[in-house]
Amino acid sequence: MQLSTVVKVEKLSKKFGEFTALSEIDFSVSKGEVHGLLGANGAGKTTTMRCLLGLTNATSGDMFLMGEKIKKNNHTQRRDISYLSGDFRSYENMRSIDYFKYLLRLENNKSKRYEELSSRFDLDFNRKISDLSKGNKQKVGIVQAFMKSPKLLILDEPTGGLDPNLQREFRKLLEEEKHSGSTILLSSHDLLEIQNTCDHITIIKEGSVIASLSKEELNRKSLTKITVTFVESPKIQEIEKNKSIKNYIRNENEFIFYIAGSMNEFVQFLSKYKIEHLYSDTSDLNETLLEYF
Repeated sequence: MQLSTVVKVEKLSKKFGEFTALSEIDFSVSKGEVHGLLGANGAGKTTTMRCLLGLTNATSGDMFLMGEKIKKNNHTQRRDISYLSGDFRSYENMRSIDYFKYLLRLENNKSKRYEELSSRFDLDFNRKISDLSKGNKQKVGIVQAFMKSPKLLILDEPTGGLDPNLQREFRKLLEEEKHSGSTILLSSHDLLEIQNTCDHITIIKEGSVIASLSKEELNRKSLTKITVTFVESPKIQEIEKNKSIKNYIRNENEFIFYIAGSMNEFVQFLSKYKIEHLYSDTSDLNETLLEYF
């Protein structure tokens, strides 16, 4: 394995009884990149991360962290890793500041970065964790993950519960960590979040990797959803011979088009008709997976 590869997964499978959660998945994460695991809820993203961290035993396959094969209960391998679980939980009866100090003492780490991060995410660390809202508890999770400036961050649905302003702040933090040399593996079911944050994306569907590609490749493959209401309906033959239209749904004079690639051909098609209304949107994850992959 190349020294520039921080995470490598080879033919990883996981079964829970008769249910196959992961089926021989392969992917790798390069040093200094933000790598996204993209998939619907239940696709296998969390199981993959838990296997990497040794929190769940894999049924078969090999995994490597920073060049070393993952071994059960090898805590030294996880020394330079921070993890934020999708269902983050902590000691509810502690104040956030005491929780942060406790975690740092366990590793003999004297960092006070939690102060800057708490201020940045508008977290009152003097309040008991049990008194915090879901969104504020998520902030606690983010602070504890980033405060020791780890070499590898594994983040499971990290922006859940954050408002749009804090989501933007989180993206800025990811970019800063990347430029400081950290490697980041994060999961999300949100296509737009992945497009905004990740350099490389592995798409997981029903426990299998169906694509692994750069952000630029994903942007080219993602569909644009355009709803058009025509004065008079276009000819179906014109629609079906247009290569930019991957699919469409019709309701009388209203059409929902799914467009891939260059918009020029589609715009030329529209120019032939009178239009009452037009609305454009990026299709969601399920539509992109269904219509393209």
